[in-house]
Amino acid sequence: MMERKKTAMICKIEREDNSLIKGLQLFFKRLLETRKIDALFLPVRLEGSSSIMPSLVTSPDQLENAIPLSPAFALNSARMVSRLSYKASGRKTVVLLRPCEIRAFIELVKLKQGSRQELILMGMDCPKAFTSSDCAAYMKGSPLTDDAYVEAVFSGNNETSDKNEASDNNETIEGFTFSSACNTCENPFPINSDLNILLHGIDLSTGVVVESDSETGQKILESLEMPEAVLPEKRDQIMAQIKQARSTANQAMICDITDKTDSIVKLNAFFDRCINCYNCRNMCPVCYCKECVFNTDVFYHQPVQYHQWAEKKGSIKMPTDTVFYHLTRMAHMSHACVGCGQCSNACPSDINVFELFKSVAQQTQAAFEYSPGTDENQLPPLSVFNEQEFESIVGVAKE
Repeated sequence: MMERKKTAMICKIEREDNSLIKGLQLFFKRLLETRKIDALFLPVRLEGSSSIMPSLVTSPDQLENAIPLSPAFALNSARMVSRLSYKASGRKTVVLLRPCEIRAFIELVKLKQGSRQELILMGMDCPKAFTSSDCAAYMKGSPLTDDAYVEAVFSGNNETSDKNEASDNNETIEGFTFSSACNTCENPFPINSDLNILLHGIDLSTGVVVESDSETGQKILESLEMPEAVLPEKRDQIMAQIKQARSTANQAMICDITDKTDSIVKLNAFFDRCINCYNCRNMCPVCYCKECVFNTDVFYHQPVQYHQWAEKKGSIKMPTDTVFYHLTRMAHMSHACVGCGQCSNACPSDINVFELFKSVAQQTQAAFEYSPGTDENQLPPLSVFNEQEFESIVGVAKE
């Protein structure tokens, strides 16, 4: 967990008309009206729809539909922020991102596929998310109001709560289960940002807290002349308890998926419904290749090749190379996986690829002592060569 800067400026975002969401909308509107920034990138409920999608907003009037905290997580927005920042636009933009989105974007910055130069990164205590299909069903049913959803997710974790321990028992809302990525996420708190919206440990009856985490963020808050606030002492305790609960859930998930995939026979069975749509690759924020080898002629086999394989084995599943594709992808990106779960979210065959990818990613990241998106100055492992590493595997040359 990242230590808070001693110089952090902490302010209160008060409720507006007794609404947390309206208070946040007013805060974002004031940000645009200061003319110190040109645009906001944040989740917005589309006009005439229940869908909430990341949007680039330049008009303060459009912020009436901004929904910064919701169960909607259609995609990891790191890719979209990359598109907004890989070249200079001459515009200053505040981007509101979930913690896993910030960490993924930091990885893209390391690969020169994005830049912080014209961005002000705003993080948040993550409000968790449903899968896209569950979120659509939830929105079409009788969803909680936007404010009630936030209060349900963070209930038991504010300074007025009588509970001695943090509540992370909200695995379902209105009968819908949060994604396994959210329920097992050990890093649901913002890092590497300029501003942070904080809810854990905060008395939500009066509003939420915004904290600066850089000089740029502090200057923004100073320009808004907001009421100052103090973080409650129990916030750190609550964060530690949530992290521990998620860690326990994560270890249980890892043990379960390992048992299901610990042999080539089991791995083939795990991927038997894979149709090589490559959705998991397309939705992965850190699958970094501009041209994927699986889109080239390398895997566009000659017709006779398929027949020869079938003649040798009696039959073959088509499409072919499904397991090989996933093994290749894990070899390429497991060091940078941030555990956002969008791979499973995008799978039309409903394969829990996230669980396998994360289990492999944890091993890769532990081996390289690498935590993706947490240290901007730490180079990606595959871009670094150390003369002495993994000697037990590669062997040591004798003189």
